Amino acid sequence: MEDNSFRVGVSDLREYLGIIRRRKWLVILPVIIITTAVYFGTSLFMTPQYQSTAELLQRRTGLDRALLGADFFQQSNSPERDMQTTSELLESPTVNSAVIESIGERLGGRNPISMLNVNVNAKTDILGITITDTDPQLASDVANSFATEFINWRSGVDREVLREARLPLELQLVSVPTDQQESANYKVVKDKLETLKLIEAMQTGNLELVKSATVSGSPVSPKPGRTSLFAFITSLALGVGMVFVAEHLDTKVRSTDEINETLQQPILASIPKMNISGNETLETISNPSSAGSESFRMLKTNIGYIEPDREIKSIMISSAQTSEGKTTTIVNLAVTMARAGQRVIILDGDMRRPKVHYYLQLDNSVGLTNVIAGNCTFRESLQIIEAEELSIPSANSNGIVGFNAVNMNGVKPIYCATVGPIPPNPGELISSAKFSNLIIEARQYADIVLIDAPPLGAVGDAASMASMVDGVILIVRLAETTKKSLGMINNFIRTVPTSVMGIVVTNATADSSSYSYKGSYYTEDMKFNA
Repeated sequence: MEDNSFRVGVSDLREYLGIIRRRKWLVILPVIIITTAVYFGTSLFMTPQYQSTAELLQRRTGLDRALLGADFFQQSNSPERDMQTTSELLESPTVNSAVIESIGERLGGRNPISMLNVNVNAKTDILGITITDTDPQLASDVANSFATEFINWRSGVDREVLREARLPLELQLVSVPTDQQESANYKVVKDKLETLKLIEAMQTGNLELVKSATVSGSPVSPKPGRTSLFAFITSLALGVGMVFVAEHLDTKVRSTDEINETLQQPILASIPKMNISGNETLETISNPSSAGSESFRMLKTNIGYIEPDREIKSIMISSAQTSEGKTTTIVNLAVTMARAGQRVIILDGDMRRPKVHYYLQLDNSVGLTNVIAGNCTFRESLQIIEAEELSIPSANSNGIVGFNAVNMNGVKPIYCATVGPIPPNPGELISSAKFSNLIIEARQYADIVLIDAPPLGAVGDAASMASMVDGVILIVRLAETTKKSLGMINNFIRTVPTSVMGIVVTNATADSSSYSYKGSYYTEDMKFNA
């Protein structure tokens, strides 16, 4: 059970990493843009700020109780509360006014309170007075001024309390006649008065400056490196979030893993994106050593292995929607098979949007519709692509490809029956016995018959045709086929009575495909075999 859970976890992680890899630019671009913007924004446009801190120690001397047996200064039983009260008093208007008078015009009309931050450490009796400003020297001076003026103010307040306490004692002593000034009571009052004067002289407001503020050599902000690191982490999280939001909203199929999971069919080949289009030369003819050409060779090989004990002579190739690469796959596969010495016949069964003649540059005036109508025989409808047109240029002893020499090593011609004139009732023709007989007849002349069928989602032609062939190959185009279309293919596989051989993935990339091809390897191999 634990092993299965571990495998599931690894599989999920691999899936998530695959999603991020496919959409990596949604992560990379925000990270680059945001991190760069934050770094240069903080470096170029933010004014450096400096901090200086002075520290005050609050003491509980207890001299009034020790010497006089009474508390003259109000103190709570909670040191934390006393510290919090002291921090609030630091921002009193009296202290602030004294700081303004002390610093003078250097403040530039600013209120020192706006520069002040009081730090109270609950575990100590130390109060931090921190000043932040663009001028490091001014920050230091203001912090020290707050500390000094606050001590002076607190000392003055405490002395005033003591002065009020000794005033009645002084009046009492003055009222004592001269002849009674030697009495015990007079001496007690006089001693108490002297003690009050002593305590008054010693008053510091129970505060002591334990650390003066110094001029800071480096700004506390901006910190481009630290800010950029935070921006990097934030933008990375944002990018990853965007990836999974995009994945959730995306209706297109992006990976072979998703195809495997949905269709439960073997991937016969992954065809990379090719730049050949229209009636230009096919990839297998123009560049036989490319990764694309090798993918068609892999497709041919896998078709031979898929059901080795059953003779497969007719294969229908279709897709869920148009423009997914079924016709391109058929014609390139036919070239690959012909080069391997197989006799290939292509039937263009897409009687609604025929394309085979366009890719092979054939005449479409006569074709399958003429045969079904009885205007000509099947053999008369076939057009031929000679073996010399399909052969690969040979290389001389120096490995240089010759323009005239070709490798005719068993290459067979390709025969093709195009659609011909497009009929008004293609669905009826496809489902007719005459079309089925055409496939049977073609099997007699060829080693393999490749049939280009209409898309599954357009009409029911492909479903009718599927029961007439030995096997079906379905095309899925990455980043084009929708998840809904994938469901349509899955429904076709489950409901149509036919043998589905597997899936061919077109428009594959290195990130989305389990297959990779090295064109240079095959180039060298073909030089020796030419």
